[in-house]
Amino acid sequence: MPRRVIPGLVIAALAAACTTQDVTGPSPLELQLAEEAQVIAQDVGTTWGVTHDHWIGRLLDTLRTTDDPEAQALVQQAREYRELAHRAREAGEYEAAREYLHLAFRSLLAAVIEIYPNAPARTGAAVDEAVARIELHLGDREAPRIRRVLTHVRELRTQADRALAEGDAVTALAVNLRALHILHRLVHHLRDGMDHDGDADRDMDGHVDQVSM
Repeated sequence: MPRRVIPGLVIAALAAACTTQDVTGPSPLELQLAEEAQVIAQDVGTTWGVTHDHWIGRLLDTLRTTDDPEAQALVQQAREYRELAHRAREAGEYEAAREYLHLAFRSLLAAVIEIYPNAPARTGAAVDEAVARIELHLGDREAPRIRRVLTHVRELRTQADRALAEGDAVTALAVNLRALHILHRLVHHLRDGMDHDGDADRDMDGHVDQVSM
């Protein structure tokens, strides 16, 4: 004889299944806070003029009217690395292509510093301002994933300051830009287990392909 299922139990089970949330993901409130924090970071980056695309665009605009042989040589080096990246990509050597794009990006950052020596420090100060404003916005509200990302960003700032103190201005600028880029895409970086640094670096390196040099 077929076993009868009590309708009330079925309804209760379905209701529980529908209302159960994925506890491994950010809450709707934290996603909203992350979106608001992103806007704060983007506003700081734009106001201070310290995003990677701003620095590179400003560099190339300046070099159209300013003769700086060292900066020009670094931009030419970036062009050559980009060409090597294109050749490697056509040959199916994708890891080599990514490495060449990264070298091209660092060459452009070196040229930025040649023209604007304060770029690493100014970018770092902007990151500090963005973090402070985001923390003020969060207040005492629960946002564990956002706070973990902010902790990582502060660690990056420490790395950047150490690099600058050791005379490696290019790395200092690169790490500060990485920190700012993470804040600019905070919602994306709420996912657990993701490579925050690698994701940000790949995104910024890819910008080299879009620059008219």
